[in-house]
Amino acid sequence: MGLLLSYFAPVINPYKYWQFGILGLMFPFMIFINLFFSVFWLLRKRWFALISLLVIAMGWNAFSGIIGLKLPQSSDPDDKAIRVMSYNIRALSKLANYPTKSPKENKEKFAFFMEENKLPHILCVQESTMPNIKFLQSSMAYPYYCRYPGYNSNTAILSVFPIDNSGVVKFDKGNGDCVWADINLDGKIIRFYSVHLHSNTISIQADTLIKIDNIEKNKTIKGVEGMFQKYKFATRVRYEQAKKIKKHMESSPNPVVICGDFNDTPQSFIYHVLSEGMKDTFKERGIGFGTTWAGNLPGLKIDYILADPSVNVISHDIYRRQFSDHYPITTTLLFQ
Repeated sequence: MGLLLSYFAPVINPYKYWQFGILGLMFPFMIFINLFFSVFWLLRKRWFALISLLVIAMGWNAFSGIIGLKLPQSSDPDDKAIRVMSYNIRALSKLANYPTKSPKENKEKFAFFMEENKLPHILCVQESTMPNIKFLQSSMAYPYYCRYPGYNSNTAILSVFPIDNSGVVKFDKGNGDCVWADINLDGKIIRFYSVHLHSNTISIQADTLIKIDNIEKNKTIKGVEGMFQKYKFATRVRYEQAKKIKKHMESSPNPVVICGDFNDTPQSFIYHVLSEGMKDTFKERGIGFGTTWAGNLPGLKIDYILADPSVNVISHDIYRRQFSDHYPITTTLLFQ
């Protein structure tokens, strides 16, 4: 029943019915649960298997948000394709002790990782600091950047192409922020957004609940209740933030590409608001599971690159390296 109801999550406003936001968040887990029971009952030759299989079949179109089945497209080397990366770097704090005990060596490994996987022409980061920006500029030679002002870990855009104009989308409440830049791609102006929507702030609680010594009935119930209350507030804040960004996008005189950490799954109303009329690069050219969260809640896809419908999506990749609590995602775009 939960999986069936989750199919309605993208079209039901969580501001009024926040429970559907929870269902959208749980969507990947409910798929695996239903698949498990389908196999379980099939092996026992019980008709119960048909129920799970029928429910899964009813939402087949929703699976494209988390499971990619599209091969990359071949492109002409002469085409001026642009590589774009979206990455919540978490202020590069993990480099203090990952993958080695030497922060200096870790920074070198991170820079090598970026170079090895074809340095993106445009890098949209979230949770960045000014020292992070200076490091990225010096080690990867980005001549242009813009960043959401302030001391905290904020969004930024780094580019090898000139930035003609830039600004911010201010949110009324909640954490998170949004910066935009009109980037001149050899005469064609494209507006890029780097977005970080309000966090659920439930990862620490989730990690605690996962630990064996904390799985006690009373603690678990209280922990889950606390997580639901936080998510209820967070999804409403994200809805207001998403509306502001969408309105700003619609006023853009140039084609738009939006990158960022939405803190919501593809089966959410927030994703539906921002992706309407856009191309999701994972759905266009993604292969395999679209997981972008590197924490203890498996299967979550909360990072996206959405492109103007006129753009040709050549490829989409997810690099599962734990330099952050998110995986970097990249796409190759060809602007007509």
